Amino acid sequence: MAIDEGQGLRVLITNDDGPPSAESPFIAQFVDSLKAIGWKPHVVLPDSQKSWISKSFMINDEIKVSYYDAQNKTISIERHHEDDWTLLSGTPSTCVNIALHHIHPDQDFDLVIAGPNFGRNSSTIYTLASGTIGAAMDAALCAKKAIALSFAFYDKDLHPDKIRNSCDMAIQVIQKLWMEDKWPANGLFNINVPLVTEACPVHMTTVHRNSYGSLFKPIGHPQQPSDRAAENAPSNFAQPTDQSTNRPSSSTEPIQRFVFAPDFKSLVASTAPPGTDAWAVANRYISGKRVVVVFCTHPIFMLFISDAAQSIL
Repeated sequence: MAIDEGQGLRVLITNDDGPPSAESPFIAQFVDSLKAIGWKPHVVLPDSQKSWISKSFMINDEIKVSYYDAQNKTISIERHHEDDWTLLSGTPSTCVNIALHHIHPDQDFDLVIAGPNFGRNSSTIYTLASGTIGAAMDAALCAKKAIALSFAFYDKDLHPDKIRNSCDMAIQVIQKLWMEDKWPANGLFNINVPLVTEACPVHMTTVHRNSYGSLFKPIGHPQQPSDRAAENAPSNFAQPTDQSTNRPSSSTEPIQRFVFAPDFKSLVASTAPPGTDAWAVANRYISGKRVVVVFCTHPIFMLFISDAAQSIL
């Protein structure tokens, strides 16, 4: 296939948000937009939300298969149409690996695209945690050209016009990358596109290095073993009690439970240094620059979308 054409590309699509839902509002339009330009997307997604999971495999899990009927918007354990999407009960990286080697082993995919993610993947906080980027990394490690794509939104207005425009801008950037054919060995491109209605030129940036505090919150104490023992004890059995609390005595304190509940507003770097990805996304710019992830030797190229500064398209 001629590099300067980009027509009819065979593309594997995955994400970390799962099939279309309130948590995954972009995937259906993106697939339709790819089909509209003549590309051939094959979709293999996690069957549920799998964000913040990076490039992980749940090695003790048995992966189950189901199918999403994009025509009727239903999920079933049986395939009804040839173009039904495949859903796996695994991580985004699991989806890529199984898709390439087992579900579509005869497809010589030109490109693997992870996304569009529901939200930005900029700065070290999101980049290192992202299941979207993790999936693209797995594709790169399988010797495939890979892109991680994310849509940065700035309010709760997810109007279809915004989604279509972001899909169109993303595809323009992807086509440009494909035509230039400067893919890094064992690397990927990470693209962040603002969810806006206006056109956005492209900029290059560095990755903003930041940190976070607590990502969890306590939700109380579980039932103590002594409580369960008391429920099952004979009615005439007297449990020893702690006189200060009137609770059954226990040699250990109950283990507190926690849930994932980050303060997302505090994770968005509104005051990031100029020229960084977080600064660009906060200002609705397109940016990108070559960076090296500290835990590997493979180069990862960061590319982000902006609505200001000089375009490279």
